Amino acid sequence: MELPTGYTDLLCDELAPFGLEFGSITTSDEVTSVRFRADPESFVRTHPGLGIEESYGAQWPPDALALWARFDADANPIEISFEVFDLMIWAASADPGLRDRLNTLADPADHAEAVGEALAAVLYPAEPEDSFLE
Repeated sequence: MELPTGYTDLLCDELAPFGLEFGSITTSDEVTSVRFRADPESFVRTHPGLGIEESYGAQWPPDALALWARFDADANPIEISFEVFDLMIWAASADPGLRDRLNTLADPADHAEAVGEALAAVLYPAEPEDSFLE
């Protein structure tokens, strides 16, 4: 499966503000994987308290943190994850509209934008609007 022309450039634009750089594309008969990388030390300093460093334990720091976007042979997104966050699962429970946009590559520009929106949402969670404790 080939990704749409310009799709990785669109992802680069969406993910650059988070310190993620294009890493690689690998393709097999069944899955195409796009990898973006971030410097672990810099990322954790910029985004403290996410649990990423703790998830590695004694293996911290890794060579790089990775965001993976994987697509099946029919160009359907099957995984979009960044370290401890599965963006597709998060969107399925938190934002049905964003979930729908992440689940199709029909509009590559919108899909890339949705990946950036989902990553921003897990990195910068919104404060609850109402609190039962107030």
